[in-house]
Amino acid sequence: MIYIKTEYGRQALKVRSDAMPRKFHFPFLMCDGVRDHADILTAEARTGFTLEDLDQMVQLGFIKPQTAPLKASLPMEVPPVREPADAASEALPSQQQANVFFDASQMATAMSAKLGLLGFRLNLAVQTASNLTDLDALLPQLEKALGADVVRPLAALLKTASR
Repeated sequence: MIYIKTEYGRQALKVRSDAMPRKFHFPFLMCDGVRDHADILTAEARTGFTLEDLDQMVQLGFIKPQTAPLKASLPMEVPPVREPADAASEALPSQQQANVFFDASQMATAMSAKLGLLGFRLNLAVQTASNLTDLDALLPQLEKALGADVVRPLAALLKTASR
């Protein structure tokens, strides 16, 4: 089953509501209308996140099952596919890049969370980063706030992704 975020869930995450436990944050972010429950459970297996937790997120109203298939939301007429000038620059992210992004975003979020309220905006910027380039752009701010030694593992992880 594929899940999508609800507006209530988005708001609970945005304001750091006590209604959404911390262990729901990363699985919530993965409910993007593309990944199914198996992908979410596999990615969160090491944290102890279970199918019961996913069901609880539905019961609490943070996420809901996607009712219409993704293909139905596409327009009836699809424009012709053009050949990109540089196919490598427009390629979809590889599985390795996706894994690196997921691990790097978890690491960066944990680092910025240690700043408490003083790092609230930085933490929010890290959690809203949507790709490796966004996380890479936040490295100088993280280094300034936490120190280069603390951020070094994150920088090394980001360098492993072939972009």
